[in-house]
Amino acid sequence: MPGKNGGGVSIAGASLGERVRTARKALGMSQAQLAGEELTKGFISQLESGTVRPSIRSLQIIAGRLGKPLDHFLGDEVLSSEKRVIFHRLAAETAVEQRNWAAVREHCALGLESPVDGAERASFLLLLGRASQADRDFERTFELVNEALGLIKIDASAQLAAELLTLRGHAYFQLNQLAAATEAYETARDVMEKYEVPEPRLRSRLLIALGSAYRRLKRTSKAITAYESALAHASRTSQLVLAAQGYMGMAASHYDSGELDAAIANYRRARELFERLSDIDFELSCFQSIATVQFENGDIAAAKTSAERAMERAIGVGNARWAAVVEVLLSRIALQEGRAEEALRLAKHGEKMLSETDDKIQRADALGATGAALEALGRTVDADKAYQASLDLYTKIDDLADRSGMAAEYARVLKSRGQIDEAFDMLELARGGVTRR
Repeated sequence: MPGKNGGGVSIAGASLGERVRTARKALGMSQAQLAGEELTKGFISQLESGTVRPSIRSLQIIAGRLGKPLDHFLGDEVLSSEKRVIFHRLAAETAVEQRNWAAVREHCALGLESPVDGAERASFLLLLGRASQADRDFERTFELVNEALGLIKIDASAQLAAELLTLRGHAYFQLNQLAAATEAYETARDVMEKYEVPEPRLRSRLLIALGSAYRRLKRTSKAITAYESALAHASRTSQLVLAAQGYMGMAASHYDSGELDAAIANYRRARELFERLSDIDFELSCFQSIATVQFENGDIAAAKTSAERAMERAIGVGNARWAAVVEVLLSRIALQEGRAEEALRLAKHGEKMLSETDDKIQRADALGATGAALEALGRTVDADKAYQASLDLYTKIDDLADRSGMAAEYARVLKSRGQIDEAFDMLELARGGVTRR
């Protein structure tokens, strides 16, 4: 995009191009070296002469190569500090929807460089907490949640408080501290109800998380009620990712031009579309969770109906990951119905698809389903390999809660074979200990 002022963006008396040229020459770097593979020498030349304006992404590449923070080039632009904060928060929220955790951290860092009030800072800490949870750095997650809750008044920021409490619950849940997770979720729910928080999407996700905690605690009726209530809140939409990405592109372009109001408006549109898209993912999660509870409760016919409904929906919206997750559940159902060969086929195909989508948690479950089918077919050596692969994967990603469940399942298999010592080892692992390898 051509620069509006010929010399580019003014920064502390020097144009953007001049600042880039000075930093490049200080490092003894040529224009071609600065361009690297992502950019071109011609682009760098035009940038330094002030005839083009780079996108934020291009400037990030350049800043990284020059060893400078992005605001070394943007910090003195005549832009509203408040609008900058809003822009970076919206950008970070959109990155959360995309699970782009590096972008989340980057935009949070940029947003927090400006003075912000307690609630705004707490909002950024929430986003950073979600990134820490994704990295399974739960200690950091708890620190961020506690700091954020200390910055706000619940009556004035009830939705933010509920989101922080929900995040705390997620961290406890992944650590298999189910009582603490349930308490956090119930507190978040109570906050939403007391202060009448009008946010159905948050309520839906909170209810399904609470249902999952109840299910782990064997409170089956409460789990079903929570899941059904969550599903009632779930919205339905078609795939809108291209439109959302288009809005993101427009937002970045407006930001590059200094038009922050337009940038913020377009990022809001993008975020809304990504939220609607993720509601499809959430809806499928509800279907699968209900089917799982029905299966665990011994209602195989109902579980099969729910799982087939989930599969139909997943295929209808083109969601390959959830189709594979449901396929693994259908494998378990087929095994219960005495169709071991079909169960093995479903489990193996589901595991293959989940490997391609890099869903390690669900893939570990698929390996366990494969082990169960192989065991039913009398292929005990192969079954052992599948079960051990499942446990190893859960260990690798530090998913102790699901590893515990799989170890308990494998212990039952070993006991049924008469391998009592090995079964005892697995029970120790299920309780959080280690096995003799």
